[in-house]
Amino acid sequence: MNETGESAVLPENYSDKVFAILLGLADGATHARDDIDPGATEILPLYLADGLLEALEWARDGVASDEAACMWLAALRSYKKLTGSFPAGAPEPLGRWIDQEFPKVEIFEKIADGDRQNIAGLNGNDMGQPGRPSTEGADSTGVLPRAAITALLARVPVGTTESLARSAAYLTHDAQAAKTAVAAAKILRTAIERSEASVGEWESLLEGLEGPSADALREVVAKISENIALSPVAAYDAYFGENAMEATDESDVSAAPEVVVADPEERDPEVDAYAVALLAAIYGTEAVGERPASALDDIISELHDRWMALVD
Repeated sequence: MNETGESAVLPENYSDKVFAILLGLADGATHARDDIDPGATEILPLYLADGLLEALEWARDGVASDEAACMWLAALRSYKKLTGSFPAGAPEPLGRWIDQEFPKVEIFEKIADGDRQNIAGLNGNDMGQPGRPSTEGADSTGVLPRAAITALLARVPVGTTESLARSAAYLTHDAQAAKTAVAAAKILRTAIERSEASVGEWESLLEGLEGPSADALREVVAKISENIALSPVAAYDAYFGENAMEATDESDVSAAPEVVVADPEERDPEVDAYAVALLAAIYGTEAVGERPASALDDIISELHDRWMALVD
């Protein structure tokens, strides 16, 4: 990948990484909440992925489409899923396969809340876009998981990834968050394309970013970067502060790792969803190989299959 507009050469395990990233979004969010029920954090990005999928379907049929508008209409369908109705005065798009599948998802208590700005930003009758954001000055971590989705599109110029990430962010947030979303998408795209070798590029993509979403992205990048040499499962555990290895110089023989359990902390599902997606972009499904089953697994599998049928 480079800044000249050239398209990428995809890794042989691209399909595995796409599947892992979708799984990772759900796993990171549920891990952060310590709950098995799905939440708004992962539902909105899955709908946005279906919005991009719809744009790809139009393109396959030789019909031009507006990717940003497709994502917005998909986001409105997720809004209805999460709130029970469309925003007053907004378009009411017809349901798609994902809307038919979600009623089959078993919910034990309730769909967990995500970044409140995601719902607030969609609660209007116009699509948020540069020059006309849905909420002036809004910047929060809710833009990070959707940035991972916009990085999935294969063999497109970097400028397309930037445009998709910016458009996805502006649906609910403003310029500062959109800049972070672009960086988050490009970081994840480099990880898809070059795995561990991409880590040296991440710091430059963070330059000049400000605000809460940027601070969260920097923290994710720092944690994952410092553990990049670990095995996929160990890198996952290290990110969450679990099963860390304490160094010892008492013996030349490798000692068994001592389990260090991190103190309980309040985690941000939006941040952890992106973080596990980034780990998945680096390592593929090995990063989430020990994850518990998710209530969204069937939808994720179907989304992955539909996605690969159009981009492979």
